[in-house]
Amino acid sequence: MMRHKPLRKTLKLLAAPLLGLAAGAVFASCEDKVSTVGSDLANGEVQIALDSLIWDGSEQNIYRGDKKHLVVCPKLSYSTVFDDAVDSRSTTNLIGRISVPEYGDLNCSFVSQMLSTTSLDIPDSIPVSQVDSMKMVLYVPRGALTGDSLAPQQLKVFRLTKSLPSDIDNRFDPTGYYDPKNPLGTRSFTLSALGMSDSLYTHKTLINIEIPLSREMAVETVNAYRDDKINSIFKWPQTFEKYFHGIYVEPSFGRGCVANIVQSRFVIFYNYKETKIETTDDKTTTTVNTKVGTAGVFASSPIVLNSNNISFKPSENLKILASDNDALITTPGGYRVNFRFPAKELLDIYRQSQSKLAVVSDLTLSIPAEEIKNDYGLTPPPYLILVRTSKLKEFLDSNSLPDNKDSFYAEYNSKIQRYTFSSMRNYMLRIIEEGVKDEDIDFTIIPANLEFEEEQSSNSYYNPLYSLYYGYSNSSSSAKKYLTKCTPYILNPTMCKLHMDQARTIFVYSQQQMK
Repeated sequence: MMRHKPLRKTLKLLAAPLLGLAAGAVFASCEDKVSTVGSDLANGEVQIALDSLIWDGSEQNIYRGDKKHLVVCPKLSYSTVFDDAVDSRSTTNLIGRISVPEYGDLNCSFVSQMLSTTSLDIPDSIPVSQVDSMKMVLYVPRGALTGDSLAPQQLKVFRLTKSLPSDIDNRFDPTGYYDPKNPLGTRSFTLSALGMSDSLYTHKTLINIEIPLSREMAVETVNAYRDDKINSIFKWPQTFEKYFHGIYVEPSFGRGCVANIVQSRFVIFYNYKETKIETTDDKTTTTVNTKVGTAGVFASSPIVLNSNNISFKPSENLKILASDNDALITTPGGYRVNFRFPAKELLDIYRQSQSKLAVVSDLTLSIPAEEIKNDYGLTPPPYLILVRTSKLKEFLDSNSLPDNKDSFYAEYNSKIQRYTFSSMRNYMLRIIEEGVKDEDIDFTIIPANLEFEEEQSSNSYYNPLYSLYYGYSNSSSSAKKYLTKCTPYILNPTMCKLHMDQARTIFVYSQQQMK
């Protein structure tokens, strides 16, 4: 049942702060062309109208204004959709397999082009005969692990035999792009160091997975850098890709662990002699020591193509929940939620305000989220984005940022177990000015990975409506965050259930009642 909660008594208790909020909202909104503030504002009676609509899935009629205008609030419409396709291009990679009874089966490998260093960091005086070996190193941040760190794993690395397609996604099949009989290297390992508390590991922020490669590849690479006829190919990513198409890395053995790789790097090791001369009063001593030098040659980079191959098969538990119309979110890929936002009803409420001046102050959508119990520590994703469904493909393809008009984001608050989409005011202003079309109210909710930059600020802002409705304050004197990047969330497996039947929309606008 949808319930309209009148808050006149509550608002009297908040008269002073809310009047300040209202005045700020009125003057800040003059350029929005909602209304014009004239000299008679001072003679009018300012009121705050606050509407809280709570959906429980049924249809509800409410009455607005002195004339008791009927507003029909329909049953909330939403659906859970399974999509096995996801934009898998990323600066990080998932590797491994897990099988979680409550979640499902996840199998992750990756392909990546490489960026070469423009010059070889090995002195020309070092002959090729002193080139010792080569390794590919995968770097895993401490804690970037899902599953059992003690589970034995094995990886295989292959050199790609042709260029990767530009329209790649998580369903890419690398068959035909590498020679399965000719791996560059193989490595068995565990990621137990990620969970160790020993002082040898706790100071490290990255754990290395080192995969030995052949000396022949090391010698070939050194010779190529030193060959005047071809060494120019290392200076540009486009030309280097023709020489070295990239790598394919797959888990060849093991289940129970998925790790996040932040970078892949090829390193050459070589021997060199260091002569040390010591002179004392009576003699000179010469010591020659053999040492090992290293030179990084290739590495993954944000400026070259890097893509995850992700296969996710949901568990029977999730399939049953989806069939019961539970709103599910999973990563990487899988379930997302489509729903209809009640903009028509909010517009009707606004237009029946019986006011000659009504200025929109705020519009917020808050959705409760429930963690789905599991033994692997899978939690809700840190962020969700809310995007008009008609704009979703364009939004993802162009790596857009939420603009607070057609797209919005919410951070998961684990204390109150909610996602709150704030800053929806501009969306409502456009609805008021242009009216409502079907494409304006159809939205899709998907998980996202957001990156921010911070700017220190001593200013704080307090809105009493937040503490009144959400049980916490948004007052802050810490750094301001600026969103700089938004991509589909594929950093690690996550899942949750959204309680759309308890979603809350708070629509706040100030009114000028003329005497």
